[in-house]
Amino acid sequence: MPFKLASSNLSLRQLRAFLAVAQESSMTRAATRLHLTPSALSMLVRSLEDDLGMRLFERTTRRVLLTQAGQQFLPTVEQVFSQLDSGITSLQQSQRLKASQLSVAASPLLASALFPKVIASFRAQHPQVTVVLMDAPIDSLPDLVRRGEVDMAVGTAHSDVADLSTHLLYVDKLMLACHVDHPLAQAREVAWPSLMEEPLILMRHGSGLRSLVDKTIAKWCKHLKPAYEVSQVATALGLVAEGQGVSILPSYAISRAQAASQALSIATVALVGPVVEREIVAITPLAAPTPVAVEAFIEHFKKHAVKT
Repeated sequence: MPFKLASSNLSLRQLRAFLAVAQESSMTRAATRLHLTPSALSMLVRSLEDDLGMRLFERTTRRVLLTQAGQQFLPTVEQVFSQLDSGITSLQQSQRLKASQLSVAASPLLASALFPKVIASFRAQHPQVTVVLMDAPIDSLPDLVRRGEVDMAVGTAHSDVADLSTHLLYVDKLMLACHVDHPLAQAREVAWPSLMEEPLILMRHGSGLRSLVDKTIAKWCKHLKPAYEVSQVATALGLVAEGQGVSILPSYAISRAQAASQALSIATVALVGPVVEREIVAITPLAAPTPVAVEAFIEHFKKHAVKT
């Protein structure tokens, strides 16, 4: 059971002294770490023990060890400083984020499927930050960052970004989308070769998603002829919902569409042999220091994108 503080007179200096000694198992090393003399540190620890009415350390000639009471008390003190540091960091970040603007570019698919909820939840936490979103072709994203037209871009991993910084946000898998009455809808997973006889609904050439699908399917079919080629994921899913074929899409795009429309009769099935993944990355300038708003948005994206 967690130790409960018995006195409101305990000071942060006492608790910090206790934590340092517990972590270092040495008065000398702990005193050096806290820029105190060993005698001053010893007085702080002794006063804490007096306030609590119990011994927290067993002192030997070589080491300082926690007593049973000290072991029980340690997690509470660690939690105190963890929460304090987190609160200070959050406060400082909030002050630095005041009245700032963040411009972000993303591929159309990401911009429509992921960004609305991510931006909404980000601005709920940081209402003082104005977010400007630009949806642009995926091949243009690195140049938008290079020219300084946006603070950051988000897209799939790009080979031509050696002069830029990339930050992995999360990894997404390609999935099969089919009508709930389709025979494949009941499968736990489907192998890519099983799709060769199916009417495929794919994105048009020029998209990163289509290139990835073509590269994977080329192992079994050199001249792919889809039933439909479309520009928007919503169109592909609409055709799937009407039983006009099956599609291969990122899981986040399917989940987002299903959440937006409960009427879509679409099943999602894992594709295997191989499992094809896409890295979603944030792209920022390499040389310039990363603005606080960009850092905050990247961290928020990592935590919340998979929940959308």
